[in-house]
Amino acid sequence: MEALIQQLEQRANTLKKVIAKIEQDLSLMPAGRLRLSKKKEFAMYYQIVENRTGEERKYLNSDSKRLIQQLGQKDYLKELLDVSRRELKYIDDLLRSKSLFSANHVYEGLHDARKRIVNPLLVDDDTFAEMWQRQPYKPNPAYPEHLIYATKRGEMVRSKVEAMIADMYFDLDIPYKYDFPVKLFNNQVKYIDFALLHKITRKLYFHEHLGMLDNPGYFKDNMHKLELYRQSGIYVGKNLILTHETEDHPLNLNILRENTRELFGCF
Repeated sequence: MEALIQQLEQRANTLKKVIAKIEQDLSLMPAGRLRLSKKKEFAMYYQIVENRTGEERKYLNSDSKRLIQQLGQKDYLKELLDVSRRELKYIDDLLRSKSLFSANHVYEGLHDARKRIVNPLLVDDDTFAEMWQRQPYKPNPAYPEHLIYATKRGEMVRSKVEAMIADMYFDLDIPYKYDFPVKLFNNQVKYIDFALLHKITRKLYFHEHLGMLDNPGYFKDNMHKLELYRQSGIYVGKNLILTHETEDHPLNLNILRENTRELFGCF
């Protein structure tokens, strides 16, 4: 539901900008409006100006092409302004109406004892994220002795950089799961560094960090793994966040944080 709210707010902001632009443009337009009539296959244009006795009509010949265009644009802008104002009012009324959002909050309003016995059909985004976070999974069982770096959330990860990334997601309130199993197109299971839930769109993203790209063997293995991901529908531009570093070029966490804020709407 929050995705719908965000779309409505974005549309409202667009309409406000359009309305302001129209009002500014109309203030510079010539007086009157355009009237169009047809004589056989020819269009005939008239400038209509209101006065105290009614209206004055002036025929516009081909020498008045600029004025014809301005009056035509003016008529269009006036209609667009009216429709835009009505649409904006409708959106504002909708956003103020609690009834638009009530269905997703029914489960949240239940007593905890009732929640435990109910299978909800609609939940708000925070509840959905909590439920996703609680779903159990089996992380990578290999080399447990390498899990030596603690995160703010209390879990152990395999590198300082992974701990920094996990803490960044924690600070931005982005639900994540570390060492998440992904079943590939060939039924092989790979463990991706982070699975991430976009709370607004409820879309699942993955983050793979390549920390030793200056190691030829590591580079080769990971290029093969990325190709397996691609064939399984996980790739950059769709649902994969890919970061990398070498000994001479460490990860810029500030840039990653800003990019993440933009992607996940963390403002």
